Amino acid sequence: MRSLFAIALFAAAPAALRSQEPRTIARYGFVDGAVAIDVRAGGIIAIAGAQGDSAATVTFRASSARAWTDSTRRFVTRAAPRKATMVVLQRSMMEEAADSGAAISFLRRASSDTTTFELLFSTRSFGKFSLALERREAALFFAAMRRAVDATKPTPAPKPAAKAKPKKST
Repeated sequence: MRSLFAIALFAAAPAALRSQEPRTIARYGFVDGAVAIDVRAGGIIAIAGAQGDSAATVTFRASSARAWTDSTRRFVTRAAPRKATMVVLQRSMMEEAADSGAAISFLRRASSDTTTFELLFSTRSFGKFSLALERREAALFFAAMRRAVDATKPTPAPKPAAKAKPKKST
């Protein structure tokens, strides 16, 4: 019985180890800086940002990233206000699960003629910096975040092939 367990363990180990390797989802060189999104072992998503001499990496659990991505990506597609005097400010923030003080925020400022987007990285030790994003860049970022969330889901086991039913002769 032990030998069967050992054989099964050695057969399943390569697949388990492959799923533990970090996987790069996206690396973007935007106009104002660079962003990279990676998936790590244990359902962790890492978002790294760099601008000039500032850089930060913030990590999140997939469940937190899923909720933040689903609620925040709607900011990108919303229409600007119709009244010329109205300005709409929207902000969505996600903090690291650990008590590191690191967080990422997405900001949208919309008036009747312009809409601007910013991705703000903040860490306790390095301070904060923001990346100005164009609408297209913001849409790319959230599409990559959605792919990262999907990449953390376990792959379903292959279904066994169904046996063909014998035909009945009449």
